[in-house]
Amino acid sequence: MRGQAQPGHRFVGRGAERERIRQILAGGAAGRPAAAIVRGEAGVGKTRLVRELCTDPELLVLWGSCVRFGGASVPYAPVVGILQDWLQAADPAEQAQVLAGADELGSLLPGVRAAHDVPAGRLVPVVDLVLNRIADRHRTVVVVDDLQWADLASLDVLAYLITGFRRRRLTVLGTCRDEDLGVGHPLHGWLADMRRMPSFEEIQLERFELAETGAQVGDLLGVLPDVDLVAQVQARSDGNPYLTELLVQDLSGVALPDAVPQGLREALLAAWHRLSKQARQMVQVLAVGGRPTALDVLAAVASRQGVDVTGLPAWVIEAQERGVLAMGTADPCWFRHPLLAEVLYDGLPPGQAPDIHAGYLDVLEARAGASVAPDLAVHSLRAGRIDEAYKWSRIAAEQAANLRAPAEEVIQLERMCNLWEQVSPALRGSPADRIALYLRTSAVCSRVGRNDQAIELAGDALGMIDSTKEPLVASGILVDRGMMHWHRTEPIEAVLVDLGQALELSARLPESAAHARALAAVAWAENWQSLPIAVAHANEAVRVARAAGSDRVLAAALGYRCSVLAGSAPEQALLDGQEAEQLARAGGAMLEWLMAFVWQVHALRTLGRRTEATDLALRGYSELAVPGRDMLGYFLACLGADGLLEAGRWEECQAILRAALAARCPSIPGAAVRLTAASLAVRRGRTAEGRLHFDRARELVAENFVGIRETLAAGGAEVLVAEGKPQEAVDWLRARLTRPGAAPTPEDDDLLVLYANAAAELAQAARDAGDTASATRAIAGLEEILDSWPWEPFTREQTDASVQSMRSALFHAEVARCRDDPDQASRWQRAAQACDAVGAPWHRAVAQWRYAEAAIAAGWPPVGVAEPLRQARRGADELGAEPLLRSVESLARRVRISLREPEPLVVPDREESVLSALTPREREILAFLVTGRSNGEIAKDLVISDKTVSVHVSSILRKTGTTTRFEAAALAERLTGPGG
Repeated sequence: MRGQAQPGHRFVGRGAERERIRQILAGGAAGRPAAAIVRGEAGVGKTRLVRELCTDPELLVLWGSCVRFGGASVPYAPVVGILQDWLQAADPAEQAQVLAGADELGSLLPGVRAAHDVPAGRLVPVVDLVLNRIADRHRTVVVVDDLQWADLASLDVLAYLITGFRRRRLTVLGTCRDEDLGVGHPLHGWLADMRRMPSFEEIQLERFELAETGAQVGDLLGVLPDVDLVAQVQARSDGNPYLTELLVQDLSGVALPDAVPQGLREALLAAWHRLSKQARQMVQVLAVGGRPTALDVLAAVASRQGVDVTGLPAWVIEAQERGVLAMGTADPCWFRHPLLAEVLYDGLPPGQAPDIHAGYLDVLEARAGASVAPDLAVHSLRAGRIDEAYKWSRIAAEQAANLRAPAEEVIQLERMCNLWEQVSPALRGSPADRIALYLRTSAVCSRVGRNDQAIELAGDALGMIDSTKEPLVASGILVDRGMMHWHRTEPIEAVLVDLGQALELSARLPESAAHARALAAVAWAENWQSLPIAVAHANEAVRVARAAGSDRVLAAALGYRCSVLAGSAPEQALLDGQEAEQLARAGGAMLEWLMAFVWQVHALRTLGRRTEATDLALRGYSELAVPGRDMLGYFLACLGADGLLEAGRWEECQAILRAALAARCPSIPGAAVRLTAASLAVRRGRTAEGRLHFDRARELVAENFVGIRETLAAGGAEVLVAEGKPQEAVDWLRARLTRPGAAPTPEDDDLLVLYANAAAELAQAARDAGDTASATRAIAGLEEILDSWPWEPFTREQTDASVQSMRSALFHAEVARCRDDPDQASRWQRAAQACDAVGAPWHRAVAQWRYAEAAIAAGWPPVGVAEPLRQARRGADELGAEPLLRSVESLARRVRISLREPEPLVVPDREESVLSALTPREREILAFLVTGRSNGEIAKDLVISDKTVSVHVSSILRKTGTTTRFEAAALAERLTGPGG
């Protein structure tokens, strides 16, 4: 006798995948957090695999599911599920401790006290804070099911978690259905960014082979199946485990019946057909709901369809036992396999789905109202009630804007654009309102990095205007669209097509605000082309804007002029930027506000006020950034992170980068963030991570894009050198310093330092290997570049002299290292001093190490470079620059220089201790003796004379009864150490 398929069958197959996920979970439980996404087609067992491996009672598993329902993307939907999962499990004391200071979550979680105003950028970090507090108390696994349907705000939260992994007992698991990831799906970009994180991986589930299907069938039936039966099942299911289960369910006999339907749709429906009539009707109504639905709502809607709902709880249990609905809590209820909801929906008779949607609309509107506006918009649309769909989309758009979720705002705005012509005129407004709607939608698309859609919508708005009658309106749209082309990293020549048309149209009224704005934008573009006319156009734009009386246009004109003057007249640029900032802030003009901040930062850098520049960038970022999806603030995050990196404020830099990486910025800010992250990772010894960031940056922008060309070239060189590939670094930079048909630019000066560094690494490696020919070629290549340079490097006017001096000193030190010149030690000494003057601790520490290395190689006595080497060690240690720290310590060991820092001697409070007789100054000097310092080094540190140190040392020897400084140091260590 054959058995009957068991609903609680064991999990079969997937040995390698199970083992890998177990390793990931074990690492997370041990404080090595990681994330894994399980991918595969519908029914291949992704969710079942994750559930199977998350049964350890020692793990706290928090589960959030994403549900697709039209365009009703609700911000943070699975995140809310995860937090509610925890709330149900946590006792009141834990809830109070975890949620302390997290009032912002009140905007997401009913019952949590809400903050009056959630600051920009605060919500995502607060969710992260709460989840990590939970992980401090439990070995935590966060699961997000069906990521292909995740809202972008939730993807931001996951990205923020993953980019911030640091020694926490936390694992993030997700499932993703491959066939739903069409071209342009937002998850493609998210996955591309997360793949560049070292703690992230993807696990692909393939269909079962014949042997695995046989094991599954045997387990379902409870007996060993016939080979022929397994072959038939394999042929029908093609190895899809869920289809196999549906085919075998309730099976008896030795073969599948001929009536068994073919294909996925029929197999899914087979399980539904086995339900009672009332249960089938209930499940159909649930499918139209589109989301897990409370039983009272389901009953109210179903009763409107003539369904007898008195037995509803029993029918839910029946559907669970038949494998149609998910097991577990019955209220709310949802499908075990979401694909069945789609199949049932598509199979409804004509006219039935709109009627059920209308029922949901009426019930949800009466019970929840605006709190479920996104769902109400979709139900209205599918019920054919267009005016209501438009109304609820508008409400949902405003809610998303208030939640600072512009990606979800765009979904609602786009629906409004699509519905415009079908909506009652009284509700939709005038043609001017339509243009305003399209332009708002275009602007929000641009803010979230959807530049293609932003450009298309701006073009649609432009097409609604007769430019001969409204030239100024058309000019304004063309300026906006031109900047969108720039954000899409198109060549400046392409940007000028729109800007030139805008200028031509606005010139019909040369004293208008629109003409001032077009002039200013053209000046900005001309400045990128290094055209002298840019200054004249920028000045004229400011004059016209002041006369026109528009604060917003004046802010734009001043901001654009600030960009033109930032490198040549930074004092005036700074004044322009400050005035532009005030005007833009007062008027809430986001783009103008951003422009004012960005170019003030550049002007301050030109003036050498680098700390002010960094602080201003960070202030602007905090004011403009919106959690996760508003790209404007991340232009400033790039500048702030870069300044923090160079200033040695690496922990602050890491925090800014984490937020920016989690936001997955596209195009220019995304690439710039990745390049700074690559530099930080490389300098901290995480070279593989640096490579991932750099490769992602190359995917985000074209290498010849003028706005980031030099930064990309520098990032590539730094990664290649760190990877031990100096020849590739030389080739990489040489191609970018000698572009066909183009002379070097002043910006290329900055790349010369990196080229010299790569050439020096190549020459040194060749000399170490005894390959004099390769060393000679490396030197010759560097000489060739220098001979062809059209000016003396690092002599640009209007550039911070101290920074130029530092770069020049580093460059000449690297050239001396490449050539193996006898004066390279003094070159590095000057470079270290120049770096110190600028406040560049990373470069200073490297220069100090190179100075000590070169000096020792030249035969200088080690004692002469001991202090610079100790300073290099201090710098590397404070920064967390592991590779540099290892190099410094290795050199110190080879030449027997002590790097120990003096620590205050804690003298035991016992009369018999010989150290008790020492004076405070003598104890201080004895601490230096313990570290192996000479009299001269001690004198320098304490700012006293060598003779004074000698007198104190003699007194120490006499009082301690020792005969040498080494004996005194050993005695001090014995008496002040553990148990001393």
